[in-house]
Amino acid sequence: MKDKIAFVWQGINGRYGQWKDGLWLAMQHLEKDYDVTYHDIDEDIPNDAVVLYWEAPCTINGQFADNYKRIQNLPNKKILLFAGGLLKKEWVTGFDLLCVESAINAKECEEQGIPYVTAFGINEEIMKPSNKTKKYDGIHHGTCASWKRQWLVGEALGAKGLVVGRFQDSDPMPFDKCREYGTTVMDEKTPEEICELLNESLCCLQTSDYWGGGQRCTLEAMACNIPVVVMEDSPKNREYVEESGFGYIVNPSKEAINSAVREVKIMKPSNKGRDYVMSKWTGKHYADNIIRAIKIVCV
Repeated sequence: MKDKIAFVWQGINGRYGQWKDGLWLAMQHLEKDYDVTYHDIDEDIPNDAVVLYWEAPCTINGQFADNYKRIQNLPNKKILLFAGGLLKKEWVTGFDLLCVESAINAKECEEQGIPYVTAFGINEEIMKPSNKTKKYDGIHHGTCASWKRQWLVGEALGAKGLVVGRFQDSDPMPFDKCREYGTTVMDEKTPEEICELLNESLCCLQTSDYWGGGQRCTLEAMACNIPVVVMEDSPKNREYVEESGFGYIVNPSKEAINSAVREVKIMKPSNKGRDYVMSKWTGKHYADNIIRAIKIVCV
């Protein structure tokens, strides 16, 4: 009989089968060796399953705190799939281990004595290079949010820029500013559509700040061999550019971004981005590291 995994994510029943990112692909790999079930936050969880819970630890202080604490207090072996934000040891008590995405989060875990495994990746089966006519100087894909600073795309690229993502009534300014600058703004797209738009862009302009995340956006562009221009105050994205040597790190200003885009325009085609992703950030890598985490907590 296969060992059991219960994957828990608030809103999972509305999205599973539609989300196709690296975590989705990792779960497809896990289904080959484990009995995997998917659960919304308020559903009964099998008591003999290892729980994988995707959430930000700071949720414990927000409107969904009761949901977070419910999972935190389950008697199961539990792994928190770290979904970003601030990390404090007292927020993750009850979880046997964290799966973190970035080097800075791994460092936080080490400093606070939190057991962790680095586990992250993208859906490299969808995100691939293709020979498309370039329509945009730069693209940013991600939810409209101030910590993603999409207005920098508008400031720097104007009508030659593209931002794509879910609009938020609670934080409309980034997309609204882009429209004022004449930048094309598109609603949330399927992964397949994002791949096509990436390949129609000269670069991915990753404008997120320190807390803005955006690692998936960066790696998806790299998987398409699209150079990434990241901000120097965004360590989660700098990590990939520094390690791969593919892309540019600049200060978050119109002048610095435009200078990097000019460099992109004279770059020779390279497979360096995809080679880097395939070396350690695929859905299979993601799955293998989750399996490593499960084996640690089940010893």
